[in-house]
This record gives sequence, C-alpha cells and structure tokens, in this order.
Amino acid sequence: MNRLCIGVILFLYYFQAQGQLVFERLPRELQLYPRDANNQAEVVVSGKMDTPGYSKITMRMAREGVLTKVVSQSLEPSSSNAPFSLSTTIKAEPAEYSFQVYLFKGQDSLLVANSQRIVCGDVYIIHGQSNALALSDFDGLYSFNFNDRYMRNVAYPYLGLPSQMSWYPAKQPFASVGGLGLTLQRLILENYGIPTCVINGAMGGTPISALSVRDPLNHANPITFYGDLLNRAQWAGVAKQTKAIIWKQGEEDAGSGLPGYPAKFATLYNQFREDYGNARIYVGQINILNNPQDSAAALRDFQRRTKYIFNNVETIATVGTPGYDGVHYSGIAHQRMAFEQFRLIARDIYGSKDTLQINSPDVRKVFYNSRKDSITLVFDDQMQMVWKNDTTFYNFATGAKIAFREQKDFFYLDRQSGLVTGGSANGNRVVLSLKQPASAKTIRYLPAYFSDAASPFYDGPTLRNTRGMRAFSFDNVAIADAIPAVTTLVAKPISEKQIQLSWTVLPTTQNQILERATGTPANFTPIATLGGTVGAYNDTNIPDIFGTYYYRLRAFSAVSESAYSNVASARPLVLGIEPGEPLVKIYPNPVASDRMLNVEADQAFFTELTVRDLLGRAVKTWRGTPKKAISLALDNLEAGLYITDIQTVSGHLIRQKLIIR
Repeated sequence: MNRLCIGVILFLYYFQAQGQLVFERLPRELQLYPRDANNQAEVVVSGKMDTPGYSKITMRMAREGVLTKVVSQSLEPSSSNAPFSLSTTIKAEPAEYSFQVYLFKGQDSLLVANSQRIVCGDVYIIHGQSNALALSDFDGLYSFNFNDRYMRNVAYPYLGLPSQMSWYPAKQPFASVGGLGLTLQRLILENYGIPTCVINGAMGGTPISALSVRDPLNHANPITFYGDLLNRAQWAGVAKQTKAIIWKQGEEDAGSGLPGYPAKFATLYNQFREDYGNARIYVGQINILNNPQDSAAALRDFQRRTKYIFNNVETIATVGTPGYDGVHYSGIAHQRMAFEQFRLIARDIYGSKDTLQINSPDVRKVFYNSRKDSITLVFDDQMQMVWKNDTTFYNFATGAKIAFREQKDFFYLDRQSGLVTGGSANGNRVVLSLKQPASAKTIRYLPAYFSDAASPFYDGPTLRNTRGMRAFSFDNVAIADAIPAVTTLVAKPISEKQIQLSWTVLPTTQNQILERATGTPANFTPIATLGGTVGAYNDTNIPDIFGTYYYRLRAFSAVSESAYSNVASARPLVLGIEPGEPLVKIYPNPVASDRMLNVEADQAFFTELTVRDLLGRAVKTWRGTPKKAISLALDNLEAGLYITDIQTVSGHLIRQKLIIR
C-alpha cells in the first residue's frame, strides 16, 4: 500500500552544488505496511527532484540486512522538476526490510534516504477503559523476556504533541499498547508469522460518551479521545486497513448508573464504520461490579446481544476470569483473556480450525416444561455445558469454612432469588429445577452487583463449557411456555421400503425434528428436519425390511420446544403372495419358525418345493409324488426373508417370498 509522507524534505549537499529533493512517499523508520490479499504490500518511493544535474535515482531494498532488490529510474539532468517513482513489494513475515535511496551524478552517488526496520502485517485497534490498556504487572511480564522486534505502535511522546507522531516498537512509548495488545501481537506472530501494529486509545475511568466524542468537521481532531486514536491511525495510513477493533468498556457507565448505553454504543459503532471501514468489532462484556446499580445487569445484557444487533460484531465474556479484583485484573488474567480473544481472531481472520467452544456460551432460548416446575436454558449449538454446583471459601490458616455459594442461588425469576433448587447440564442445555410450579416471565443469570463476607467482588461459581469459557451473564430474558407435545403420531407401512408417518401439527411450531430407532425404542437418531406446517413424512430409507422401526417427534420455535411425542412403530410391508399360473398359495405368510408351512395348488400338481435364503442356499427341501397340497416344518430356521421355489409337473417354476418371524 502507498504511504503518504508529504512534507519529508531533504536538503542535499553534493560537492559544491545544493539541491532539493522532495519525497511524496517514503517508508518511515519502523513502519508497518498492511498486507493485502496476496500476503504482501507495495512500498513506493516517489517525489520530484527540483535541482537539475542528477542522472539517476536508485532504491536498494535489503531483507534482514541482505540486499534483495535494486530499482532505478533515469532522471533528465537538465530538468529542474524531474518526477520519480520507484516501487517494490515486501512480504508479511517475521522479517524487517530496509530501503536506501541514492542520487547519481555520473558515477558518483549520494545516499539521500535510509529507512530501516520496515515490516508488513496486520493492524488492530483497541479502545475502551483501563481493562483495555491492561497495564497490571507490565514491567514483570513484558520488560526483559518479551521480544517486540516485529511488533509496532504508533504514538507520540508522553506530554508531546501530535506533530511528533512516530512509529515505535510495540513496547514504546510508555507501554501504550498495553498487556492485552502485546499478548495478542505475540500470539499472532508465534502462530501465523504475521507482524502486527496495535494502536491503543483506551482511557481509564472514562464513560462511553466521552470516548466517542467526535469533531464533526475533523473526525481525527486529537483534542478528543476518539479523534486522537483516529489521528494516529490516519497518520500511519492504516485506518481503512484495520483488521479488527477490540472494545473493552462499560465499567464507568455500569458503576455510575449512567443511562442510555445502547444508543451511545450505536453512535460509536456508526463512527467506527465510517472511519475504519468494515473492520471486525469485538465487544467484551464487563464483569460484575460491587457498585449498587441494578441497571448494570441490563448494560451487560446489551453487550452480550451486540452481535445480534450490529453487523460484523463478535462478543466475549469476562465474568469468572481468575485474577479479578472487582474492577481490574492481574497481568496473568489479562494474558488469559488475550488468549481467549486471540482464538476468536484466529478463527475469523486467520482461518483457524480450532473453532469448537471457543466462544463464551450464550443463552439462545429459555422455556418451561409442561408442568412449569423446571426451566431449560439452551445455549449455542455444539456447546458442552458444565454445571459448577458451588464455590466454597475457607480460612486457610484454620480450615474453617468462611462462605459457601451455590450456583442455583444466582438465577433470578422476575428478579427474585431462591426459587431454583438445583441444576444440571447436558450438552448445550442447562435444566433448572424449581421449588414449585412458577409463573415468572423473565430470568436473570448472575447478580447486577455483588459483594459478601468472603469477597468484595463476585468470584464464582459460574456456568462454563468444557473448555473453560464462562457463559455470558444475562438479564430480563423471556421464559417461554413449552410447546405442547404431539400425541397423534402414527406410523403405517406402505411397502417393503417405505413407512408413512402422519400427525397433527401444532400452531406454534416453526420446525420439527423426526427421530427413528431400530429394533427397540431406544437410541433414537434424527432422520429429518421439517418445516412447522408439515404433518406427514415418508421414510424411504429403510435399511432392513425385516426390522421394526420406532419414531418420535419434537417441535421447536425460536423461543421454546416441546417434549417428545408419543412413540409410533411399524414394520415394512412385505408382500407374501404373488400370483402365478397355475396359482399356488403358501400360508401362513409370515409364519413363525416353529409352525408348519402349508402349500396348496389350485389347478396344478407340484413335485418339488425348495426354501432358499437370500444367498440362494437351500435350507428346506421337499420332493415326492405329484401333490396339490403339502405341509412343511420350518423348525430351526432363523427369522428373515426367504424364497420358495415350487416346481410343477407341467414344468412351471413358481417363486414367492416367505417371511419367517
């Protein structure tokens, strides 16, 4: 990508002649060029030579100190306004490039520009409050044992002016990238070999209204927090090439009870879209504070739902993260959250295949059972939920129990606690048992604010999945009534390969799942997903025409589900009598293996009867004088389908199916 470096003017002194070279584009020291779809970036050196006498300009590119490319352009020595443009590409890799620019008069050369430590990679923006800065334990975690060679920052010196803007290694100046940003940069570099620039504009203790103030005439006016961040990105030429924006904020608004957070976020979101393009936005749901503000629960719930309200937004929870002190986190906790954030970025931007259960579990629907004495919480598909029953606090000196918290006590029905007696998890579902049938309309998970004798902040228990991702807290989620179960399911065989099912569709159904079991009414598996108005289905995928098949059905809507329907069963219809000439009847058909098979001819005599299995092997045979009727014992034959071959005296071969049960 081209980098605009207007105003970079070098005054050159060559022998006794003085010339002026004006660069329009020139790599800056430590600059990062955003990579394109080909995993590279174009580097351009361009401008004009205002003084005549120079015959050539050359750009020499080195990768990790080794010369890899030389690009030259002839100049018209007599021209006093000679334009030039030199370009090459660099790869997004753990490598630094340098660019040296020379002017030539005949065989004599003069070095006029020397840009070092240039990289190609990705750009990320971080904005929010102090937990976005993540400065806890910074010196211990990032000072001597953290190499930021291929990582970048854009800033100006502390107490300096925006006019002093410059590219920096990521740890400079004054740790402004923060622990969250540095950990993300390290993980991206180690896993994908991509250098990164992180620009962090977070400001501790600041409400969203202040962080989103924007000058309508100059969006990048550095007098505002928002404008200062945008000014840095635009100066670096990377604003529209930003891969993602990480937004971690809300403690000030939640703790102070400031109203109108959803509308304020919508304003900020629209500004991000206008100034940074369609970068992926990651919204962090804040943790539980001890400030007594009931509205904090609604703010957290809005943060949870931003992915459903706004385009190209992903969310992640922070509740339950070890190392929380009630507002901030330890440095190790910030690194853990950075890793959890990285997995989402790796999936969304780098195509990682590690996708199962890396999101924070999010409740998708909540509904009563038919008796209304239990509530089912359905989380995202493929989640494997874990019910952590309790958290116990001890005095480690004496061993005495200080406090005991149970997970069931942190579910609130119409904001009332104490109505849940227990819970269990199975797959992506959590079922809450109730003291008695309830009529509550809404449910909240986790308190709006919290402190107790054991801790001034909430530190468990929490719902989570098997990979340790804690579930989002939620508030004012509607509890739906159960969809009535279907009781009219009927199964009817219509051939040896088809069983027809029919039932009465319930009016609130949006889709249905039909399941089948073979042999016994256990181990059901889905065989069809049907629309909400479908009341019939033909099962044409019968694997065994001698089997018995059991069916059941469940109804679903966006907010609720039914219990399973009645179980209906059927066997395929296998025709046991086939007309022939002359007509011969075999009965009973089907026949039990301990009973006699009867064979009768209407107009012919037969001399031979052979019963064969499906492999063609003769398992029972009769031969004798011509007869019109015989009886044949079928003892010791297994249940299944057989073929009877009947040979008449006139030479006819009559073949019919026989079923032994």
